Amino acid sequence: MEKEQSVEPRLPQGELHRVLRLAAVAHGLPDAVLVTGHVLLRYIPGDADRPISPARVQDLADERGCDPRTIRSHIRRLEAYGLVVDRSAGGGRRMIQRRRGRIVVLQGIDFSPMLAAADRIEHAALEAEIELDERRRLAARVSELKRQLRGLVMVGGDMAPPAAAALDASPSRHRGLPLRELAALVGRLEAAIRVLADDDEDAGSRIFSSDRTDEIVRPNTTEKDENPVCRPQRSQSGAEADALRHITLDMLAVALPFDWRARIERSGGGVSWASLTAAAYERAAEIGVTDAIWAEAQAELGRAGAAVLVLLADASSIERRGAIRCPAAWVRAMAARAETEPLRLSRNLFGLLHQARGADDPCPTLVPSHPQTWRNPSCLVS
Repeated sequence: MEKEQSVEPRLPQGELHRVLRLAAVAHGLPDAVLVTGHVLLRYIPGDADRPISPARVQDLADERGCDPRTIRSHIRRLEAYGLVVDRSAGGGRRMIQRRRGRIVVLQGIDFSPMLAAADRIEHAALEAEIELDERRRLAARVSELKRQLRGLVMVGGDMAPPAAAALDASPSRHRGLPLRELAALVGRLEAAIRVLADDDEDAGSRIFSSDRTDEIVRPNTTEKDENPVCRPQRSQSGAEADALRHITLDMLAVALPFDWRARIERSGGGVSWASLTAAAYERAAEIGVTDAIWAEAQAELGRAGAAVLVLLADASSIERRGAIRCPAAWVRAMAARAETEPLRLSRNLFGLLHQARGADDPCPTLVPSHPQTWRNPSCLVS
């Protein structure tokens, strides 16, 4: 009899608590639920054949200093993850009965499912820890990249607008993002910084190569004023007004490709400058127009001007039987051109409308405020 009463439990208390901690890591259990689980384990009798805790809800609530409903909620969480089974008697009674020192009745919260899945829980906890470490590393990398972009914004200059655009396109709070989204965010930020670094090097090379006398004139040009220093700088509002002169929303609505119309309709509204700009920004990434290129276009022509540039580049691309082979390069070239001379995007729009109507239809009528030069009578402006 004495030998039977001194039989060791199947698993010691330390092992039960260890598996519970691993389960908390694997399933992401809140700390309050984990503490309730540890308290339940302490009530398991040392000579029990199965890890069943007969602790009453009120006793647990008194020990934890909380409401009994909170304890019941914690136990339901443990059941939902398959860690325990409620083996209480009718009415939720939990009890232990002994006869001659041996347990004959033991009813309560059974941790046998947790013990049966101990190997699987340990493996899942290891994977969860690896993922958590990777998420922390990626989150730290995102914070570092954002600091670099904020530094470029604070310094100012040509790099400030694209750096600000890259920051605006990133979520303000990133530590709660899933692992895949964090990895994608790191890739986007690193790509943006690489583009800014390349642009900075190109700008430096242009500065050194332009250190020459004003007597050197580029060949095949008829412009007399080749010194950009002497050319008066135009404001963004003036450049935007020049670029969008004679362009109306009705004309843009006619020129919209089918997928653009679908995007705008899915947004729940009609064609407006806001919906057109949102659709253009979304489509820009799909045709290779990076955030840095968008920021350059927006800096020169404003948001509406950048949206019209993307629309013209996409609608006139080779994929849509147009003449533009690389829409992203065309948008960037037009944005750079806007720095030195006024753009007339109405010409490109009229050419696009003429292509859509057919070559036999008359060209759209343009009433310019000053003379404009058309490339050919068919109005096909590339």
